[in-house]
Amino acid sequence: METATTDRTRGTIVGITGGIACGKTTVSELLTEKGAIPINADEIGHQLLKADSPVIDELTEAFGQDILDASGDVSRKKLGAIVFKDKAARERLNSILHPLIIQRSRGQARQLVAADPMCIVLLDAPLLIEAGAYETVDLIVVVTASPETQLRRTLERSVAQGRPLTETEVQARIDAQMPVSEKVKYADVVIENEGTLEELHRQVDALWERLQRRTNSREY
Repeated sequence: METATTDRTRGTIVGITGGIACGKTTVSELLTEKGAIPINADEIGHQLLKADSPVIDELTEAFGQDILDASGDVSRKKLGAIVFKDKAARERLNSILHPLIIQRSRGQARQLVAADPMCIVLLDAPLLIEAGAYETVDLIVVVTASPETQLRRTLERSVAQGRPLTETEVQARIDAQMPVSEKVKYADVVIENEGTLEELHRQVDALWERLQRRTNSREY
C-alpha cells in the first residue's frame, strides 16, 4: 500500500498489475508518454526463457527438453500448454523464474529512483502481488476488467498475434491467475478498463496528477 512517509532522497516506484487482458500494459504506455520510466516484468521473464538464460538447465530439467524450440529458446506455447493446466507445474515454473524477475526488476527500479528523486518508475508486473513484489513499491495500481472482457480480449489478441487460442485455453490462463477482485484489495488506485479509450485516458490523467502531487511534495 502507499507509503505513509515521503522519502525526499529518491523517486517513486509505482507497481502496476491486473489480470490478463485488463489493460495494464496500455496504462503503463499512457503513463510512459507522460514521462514515467517503465520496467516490464514480463519482458524480463521472456529473456529468462532464452537459450542463454541462467535458468535454462533448471527449466529443461523441470519440464523436459521438448519445451525448447529449434533455436534452443523455451517455446512459450509449449511451456504454457504444460503449466496452464497443471497447478503444480505452474508453481514450479514460478519458483524458478520469479526470484530472478523480482531481483532484476527491483534492482532496475531502485537504481533509477536513487539516481533521480523526481522520477516516477513503473513496475509493470502481472504477478506483482502473488510474488510479494508489491511490498517494495510505493503505490499499487490495479487495472481491472470483467472476466467476460478478459476472455474476449485475449481471444482477439491471440488471433491478431497469429497464435490463436481456444476459449478453453484462454479460460485456463485466466483461472491460473489470482482473481482481479482479490488484487483490488491491495490497490491504492483502481483503474476500471471496461469503457472507451477516452474513459481510460481520463483515469490515467487523474493518476498522473496524483503522482505529480506526490513527487512535488518531495521538493524542499
